[in-house]
Amino acid sequence: MSARADNLRGALPRRRPLERLADDHVRLWAPAKINLDLLVGPAGADGYHRLDSLVAKVTLYDRLDVGICETPGIELTCEGFDCGPAGRNLAVRAAEALGERVGRSGVTIELAKAIPPGCGLGGGSSDAAAVLRGLNELWRLGLGERDLAGVGAELGSDVPLFFGPPTLRMTGRGEQFAQAPVHPFVAVLVLTPLACSTAEVYRAYDDAPSPIDRQLEVERIAGQPPSAWREQLANDLAGPARRC
Repeated sequence: MSARADNLRGALPRRRPLERLADDHVRLWAPAKINLDLLVGPAGADGYHRLDSLVAKVTLYDRLDVGICETPGIELTCEGFDCGPAGRNLAVRAAEALGERVGRSGVTIELAKAIPPGCGLGGGSSDAAAVLRGLNELWRLGLGERDLAGVGAELGSDVPLFFGPPTLRMTGRGEQFAQAPVHPFVAVLVLTPLACSTAEVYRAYDDAPSPIDRQLEVERIAGQPPSAWREQLANDLAGPARRC
């Protein structure tokens, strides 16, 4: 981890999702997420696995400064953790997808990554959702959260959940969600060097599936502290992630 990423991680107050800096420039804070419980079913005809997961967004953020300009194309600059090739970065792909849909171009994205990639924290998906929000504001498109989530669903299964409530139950291939209140808790994230791509983890799961066929009761996590239910949490992808 770079010193810059350490600095970013060290100051994590709750953030407003969007701050307008100028007529052509907004700052967005993209939160990480943790899966409290994650059950994975077989892949459907569309190639996506069916999921059932209790998800909580946490106060670990990437920062994105998104601007619009006259120059065509999308320019990405990055600091902190590695953002990967620009053509595969979800923030860039989000700008491309929305731009193609509305016939716009000319976007700059300055991404300060504090959420490590490949750790299941949803940083890339959260970045994509933030860019869609930012461009919706800058281009004055007037799209609702559901419309933006629909664009996000074309980019990745986790993107729509970042248009949902702070804690939620995610089903389908990840595009369906409903509010699931969780008793307040503090989480300590241990960020190891382990990093796996989502595709690799699912391939490892398909090689030796071991699905758990129960979900923790939503009412229980809403009404009782974590000490009452933490031992029952399960993650079907934990084993495959260790094998990949």
